[in-house]
Amino acid sequence: MKQVVIIGGGIVGATIAYELSQNSQLSITLIDREAPAQASTGAALGLLMGIISQKNKGRDWQLREASMRRYPQLLAEITQQTGDQIPQVQGLLHLCFSQQEKDQAEKLAALRCSQGWNLEIWEVPQLQTHCPYIETANLTGAIYSPQDFQVHPKALTNTLIKASQQNGASCRWGVEATNVSANGNRNGRHCRILHTNQGDWETDYLIVAAGLGSFPLTRQLQHPLTLSPVLGQAMRVRLDKNLKTSEFQPVVTGDDIHVIPLGNGEYWVGATVEFPDEQGNVKAEKHLLDGVWEKAIAFCPPLAQGEIVETWSGKRPRPEGQAAPVIEYLEGYDNVILATGHYRNGVLLAPGTAEAVKQLMSH
Repeated sequence: MKQVVIIGGGIVGATIAYELSQNSQLSITLIDREAPAQASTGAALGLLMGIISQKNKGRDWQLREASMRRYPQLLAEITQQTGDQIPQVQGLLHLCFSQQEKDQAEKLAALRCSQGWNLEIWEVPQLQTHCPYIETANLTGAIYSPQDFQVHPKALTNTLIKASQQNGASCRWGVEATNVSANGNRNGRHCRILHTNQGDWETDYLIVAAGLGSFPLTRQLQHPLTLSPVLGQAMRVRLDKNLKTSEFQPVVTGDDIHVIPLGNGEYWVGATVEFPDEQGNVKAEKHLLDGVWEKAIAFCPPLAQGEIVETWSGKRPRPEGQAAPVIEYLEGYDNVILATGHYRNGVLLAPGTAEAVKQLMSH
């Protein structure tokens, strides 16, 4: 059996572990220096903005489409296998604040139709009928995606890990990768052993899916992958009741602000995008989260009656000097695969990333 070690217990590493664990010829070990579903995954909102994305060609669209096609089946598989129910919100409504934005939405809807996906253009009266809690005075309409949705990132990650373990994968936490032993061959260097604070693992394939934690190991391997931490803040809001009594209550997004219904009158609202300073440091700025709250209330006024019961932040890994995400063999190595640097799209692109990793391993 081929020995595969995956570094990173977030959504990307967990998805890769699950997909590879279905291959009986592979022995899978998933490790992380923390508990699973922490770091970027722990702070993510879990939005799957794939079909409604403006990406329309090349790798950016291919990864999104592969993920959106895989997700329904993936969720059904792991739910049936584990018995876990993963919280989801079906449908995503994007508000248009200008005629230009609405024109772009109409072009996108036509393109997606030609690709086999469905997007609906809503005029203001239709928006008022379906979502009466939305303030429409400054809106030109909306675009509704019934096939995009939101999934709870931590719940999904933990269920993927549970399913992987049921398939025979070994998952170890508190394990920090420190270095590798490698030898050379005609294809470059070959990683034979991964050294960690909890012992050594033999490796036929080493997959680095550790987000911002990917940098230290790639530096040890003499080919550092530079990732910049971009911070995002969000909040959980509690109302006396749901914004709408009917079952139809999609994620609402506008001006890069997202309102996600959780049920029982609770909502996630986010998120900020905060870049590091010249020294590479980034810290949560309260006034930026206040700005998110003000914008959310502007297009969804009933939120103002709610109570902010929790705020949180997390750092997202953004590659420097190349497009996100990084899915490729590490330069100079024939069996070290990078699957990291997903920036704001780790949850969305996890299934497509896992498929890309499988393809790399088959070459």
